[in-house]
Amino acid sequence: MTKLSIVAATTVALAASSVSSFSVTNNNPTRITTSRASSSVLNLIRGEAVDAETFDKNEGGVGLALRSAIKISGKCQKDQCDAQELMRYEKMQEVEMSVAQSIMEKSGCSVLCSGMGKELYQDPESTIRYEDKLVKFAPIEAAKAALENVAAAPSDAKYVALNFAGGDDLIIGEILEACDMLVDGLNLEGKPKVSFNSISFNQFADETCSVTVVASGGNTGGLEGVDESIAKGELYAYDGKWFTVAEGDITTAEK
Repeated sequence: MTKLSIVAATTVALAASSVSSFSVTNNNPTRITTSRASSSVLNLIRGEAVDAETFDKNEGGVGLALRSAIKISGKCQKDQCDAQELMRYEKMQEVEMSVAQSIMEKSGCSVLCSGMGKELYQDPESTIRYEDKLVKFAPIEAAKAALENVAAAPSDAKYVALNFAGGDDLIIGEILEACDMLVDGLNLEGKPKVSFNSISFNQFADETCSVTVVASGGNTGGLEGVDESIAKGELYAYDGKWFTVAEGDITTAEK
């Protein structure tokens, strides 16, 4: 017997000895028997009892995730935007526009532009060519809409915040691409520090995204809560309303 034959025979023997979960009988090829080991594993998988209490998705960790607003934030440096931090808030707070404007005026903030985008997928059945498929991503469309009407940034602006808001299906890769587009299109003078915030909130519709670009001087004047967030330039325009988040609403897995 050659060396190759010995190796092949050994391999087959080892494979045969290692298969213990399932085996096929010779008399009836369609019959499958299970080993004791596999039966033990199956006993661990049990369905919900008929009289079991109905699972409440609003309780526990699942409920916390559903109620929370998830924020990913980061910075844009040297033509590249990077996500750096993830935080969870118990809620988003709606702000009256007159209140937001008053706080922004006192703290030297101004909205440079805002835009709304919606997902769009069109797959023509008459062709299979990828080039014929039309795909639009909500953050990208929001950035395009915002760049159509941009106000000049104040000469003393030290910071610019790109604030995105959408449903639970926001994808960070699309947000980062939209950030790059905005940084290139805004033509910011004075080289202010650019950051971004991306909020996913279940009360916002899926397949939608808004972006609000705010310039600020970095002066919060001892403000706290919602007022401080607005003074820092964190303001989200969505569906005709204004929102922000407050540091006091940050939550953890223990809460």
